[in-house]
Amino acid sequence: MLDLAAIPFFADLSASSLARLRREVPRRAYAQGDVIVRVGEEGKHFQAIADGVVRVLPDPDADGEWRGVMLGPGQVFGEMSLFSGMPVSATLIAARDTTTYCLDGPAFLSMLEQEPMLHRSLTRLLIERLRNRTRHEARRPGLAVIVSAPHGPEVRYFVDTMMRAIRHYAPGSELGVLSLDASNHEAARTRLRARIEDWRHHAAGGQYLVFHTTPGELSLLTPMLEAADVVIGLMTEDLDEEASHRITGSAGLADLARVHLGERPAQDPGRWAFHVPADEFQRAIGDTAPWHRTRYPNLDWIARYMTFKEVGIAMSSGAARGFAHIGVLQIFEDHGIPLDFLCGTSMGGITALTLARCNDTREAERFLQGFLGSNKKIRDTRLFPGISLFGGHKIARAAQGTFGDRTFADLNRPVAVVAADLAAGERAVLDRGLVQPAILATSAIPGFFPPIKHDGRVLVDGGIVSRVPVDVLNRRRCGLKIAINVLPSARQVPDGDPDRLERLWQQMNRPLGLKPWGSTLEAMRADIVIAPDTPPRAGFDFDRFPELVERGRVAAAERVEGVVDSLRAMLEA
Repeated sequence: MLDLAAIPFFADLSASSLARLRREVPRRAYAQGDVIVRVGEEGKHFQAIADGVVRVLPDPDADGEWRGVMLGPGQVFGEMSLFSGMPVSATLIAARDTTTYCLDGPAFLSMLEQEPMLHRSLTRLLIERLRNRTRHEARRPGLAVIVSAPHGPEVRYFVDTMMRAIRHYAPGSELGVLSLDASNHEAARTRLRARIEDWRHHAAGGQYLVFHTTPGELSLLTPMLEAADVVIGLMTEDLDEEASHRITGSAGLADLARVHLGERPAQDPGRWAFHVPADEFQRAIGDTAPWHRTRYPNLDWIARYMTFKEVGIAMSSGAARGFAHIGVLQIFEDHGIPLDFLCGTSMGGITALTLARCNDTREAERFLQGFLGSNKKIRDTRLFPGISLFGGHKIARAAQGTFGDRTFADLNRPVAVVAADLAAGERAVLDRGLVQPAILATSAIPGFFPPIKHDGRVLVDGGIVSRVPVDVLNRRRCGLKIAINVLPSARQVPDGDPDRLERLWQQMNRPLGLKPWGSTLEAMRADIVIAPDTPPRAGFDFDRFPELVERGRVAAAERVEGVVDSLRAMLEA
């Protein structure tokens, strides 16, 4: 059960204020299936989930196609009605046995008056509510385009299989017909535009009109594509270089991804691409059974990408504390939660790249422990004064031994890591080219390790500019966004110990320390936040590898049922 201090809404409160709330805020228990509040009722309570899962069922008369969401530990509800005086806009049901911290309306408003710091939390919460509702309301029926050359049996089988998967996740989706009149292209373009506009106007939200085109035909569709649309470039083994280039050309405003039937080319300098092994593709041909996510995992992944049903995970910086990331991911993997897209800063970026290089999280743990799992594996103190305390040669050799000449496109899943560009004074998101420079750049803690020159930039640890890069997940079509934040916060300092708080503050302000106080705000952009209990003083103790991995497992185990429920809700929406 979460303590009040672990609930993001209360993150800005002082230790003394949290202690007072613990004494004053009552708890309320709901059994699975209990109706907490019904749509249209008067809002009477503000509640924060300490344990369990709450399902939000919107008003079908007012919310159209929106299917609602799942709320888990750490999330709050009820503030909108209390703040606006309007009736409750959704029915909330306990999806599991649930315990909340519950404040009645007068007590909630009194708390806001007594704790001005909560006004910032409330403002952020209201903005996120509005943003999420706007995102649901603005989701129009989309277009999906599969581009290939030439048309042949293999390509036709792929299109047919993908339509089965797309219709599973987006019922009512249709395969469009692209009929071109060579004698009158303008008339053909007009008819096509009318067909697409009619689809966007009449189809239900989340449904897709799918076209199969050649690269030449794609140019006819490109001006009509919107930001939520998607283009899939199908790469077959018999394509020549010119055809491959045309397939991966511009997609206008739409997202663009490549799919290789068979093996991907080695040391591809471009972005990561999907691939469908030959045996999986052959098994899928002619299969008429109901679609199942695990039967054809790569084909299913492509369909989930196209329909905004990927799981994206953003991992924080935190030096040695970042070993907890791999423990969290192991629990996710054990429960069948797909790790579709990974991004991270500093140790979060290293963990993301290591997992993407390996077959599973257990292998990634062995690589990480061999790579960074002790102080002696990273510390190579300079004999003479320089720009950094350590030379960085040990990490460079370990990165070379682990990744060699692999590129981002050679990895088993897509990854993006964050670094800070000192020359330009801005954030750099690395997601293509060689992996080794990205490893060194995202972890080059100023004062500890030297900056990295890469692609005309001078790069250092991304924790300077983004500690939990949840916004990078917006680069993908993620329907479920999860943040793992291993950074400690001021609320972890026990009440009545000002000396310890001062020591911690001084430690974080040393040239070799990080200041993680803003990490909670970044993490709150995610749908779910996992926050392992990592000791503040463990940041640069790499000998604590096993302990920190276990702390990640413990934190994830406490929340995994809610994550599984959220995954199920996303896939069924």
